[in-house]
Amino acid sequence: MQDKPKKESGNNRGLKIVEAPRIYSERRPVRGEVVTVIDVLFDSSNIDLADSWSRAVPRGEIHEIMIWNPIEDENDAAAIAFIEIIQGGNVVNGDEVKIDGEPIGNLVGFDYNHMPNHMNVVVETKSLKLPLKLGSVFEFTPSPMLSIIDDCC
Repeated sequence: MQDKPKKESGNNRGLKIVEAPRIYSERRPVRGEVVTVIDVLFDSSNIDLADSWSRAVPRGEIHEIMIWNPIEDENDAAAIAFIEIIQGGNVVNGDEVKIDGEPIGNLVGFDYNHMPNHMNVVVETKSLKLPLKLGSVFEFTPSPMLSIIDDCC
């Protein structure tokens, strides 16, 4: 079996991230509670980001959180948790992501490899070691830059 080629981003290393247009004037944060802690490191070439830049996530759904640190040489990604959405809404690439109120990075996309069982939500972080425990709360907060209407829209 051949390895997947690395996806390219603006820096020619890492994932191909789809930039979100700025079409939302207001959105509430989306929150999810950790129901399973995962401890798996892997190479980001196994992440297949979808072309979608936003997703509706209803309350009660369960999704996997993957993190990606483009500075790491090998094993630059990790599967860290399954979360149950406790406050639904719309998540958008670029949203700030927090664990228990502490910023950890930004949403970069969605991987549908495990659908329809669950979606993989991919977050760019500066570290693959994060403060995480059963019951921790992830919050996806709209980025102030994403709330401005584009001139074209």
